[in-house]
Amino acid sequence: MSYETPETQDDSRFWAEASEGRLVFQRCADCAFLRWPAAGVCPECLGRSFAWEEVEPVGTVWSYAVYHRAYAAHLKGRVPYDVALVELDSGVRLLSTLDGFPPGADPIGARVRARFQAVGEHPVVPVFGPV
Repeated sequence: MSYETPETQDDSRFWAEASEGRLVFQRCADCAFLRWPAAGVCPECLGRSFAWEEVEPVGTVWSYAVYHRAYAAHLKGRVPYDVALVELDSGVRLLSTLDGFPPGADPIGARVRARFQAVGEHPVVPVFGPV
C-alpha cells in the first residue's frame, strides 16, 4: 500500500514553482480567498476563476507530531521525524516536515522559513526550519 499522493493538474504549478524556490497558491478572483490545496473550485464561494500568487515562505508552527513510522518509502531513513502544520503569514496552512530544530525541542509557536529540498517523488518540497 502506498501513501504517496501523485501530482495533479491542479497542483502542478505549486510544484513547478517550489522547484524554483518559491511558494505560490491560488487566489480566488471572485472572493480573494487564498487556498491550498489547489483546486478547480474555490471552497469559500465556489468560484472557478483564480490567479497564482507568490507568498513569503515564512510562518509559525501551529502543531506538530513526531512520526516513529515511515508512511512513505523515502522517509524510512529519517525515522523518527517531525511533521508540522505551519501557518504561513499569508494565512495558508501547510503540512510539512521540520528541519533544524534540536532533538526533543517543542517547535509549537516557533517562527519558521521554508527551505526547498529534494524529498520523495517531488524534485523539491518546502521543508520548514527556524527563521
